[in-house]
Amino acid sequence: MSGEKGGAPPSYPPQYGQPLQQPPPGYDSVPQYQPYGPPSGAPMYMYQGGHPHYQAQMSPGQTQVLVVPPPQTFSEPPPPDYMNRAIFTTICCFWPVGIFAIMKASEAKNAYARGDFLGAKSNSDSARRLSNIAIFAGVASIVVSMIIVGVYVGLIMTNMRSY
Repeated sequence: MSGEKGGAPPSYPPQYGQPLQQPPPGYDSVPQYQPYGPPSGAPMYMYQGGHPHYQAQMSPGQTQVLVVPPPQTFSEPPPPDYMNRAIFTTICCFWPVGIFAIMKASEAKNAYARGDFLGAKSNSDSARRLSNIAIFAGVASIVVSMIIVGVYVGLIMTNMRSY
């Protein structure tokens, strides 16, 4: 099977970095190529899922270097997310705005975990602002409700005196 007598038969499929051992019938020379692997000799990296057929393939003498970035550290502490205030305003004050405050508080925490400090600060400010709006709207709605009930009760009491 091999082009040389006594040599090992060529493996199929051809391995990375090895030329074909025997030219196909009708051809004078073997094309020199690497049938499997990345172009320009760049190393292929293993898929992290660990499938046995997808392993790093490199030519002899190459060294695979895996660059791992250092863990992110921030010089500033995380901005407050105002989640407790947002939950309080949702339950006790004005729930339509409180729900958006909870969403912004959650986004602030997630942005800081991703390493986006500016996004975390922006979402934190939005959560605080929305919580304050919900508190103001809740207090205003209670005051307006008390005024309406007071006027209604006053009108009823006035009408009862006239009888």
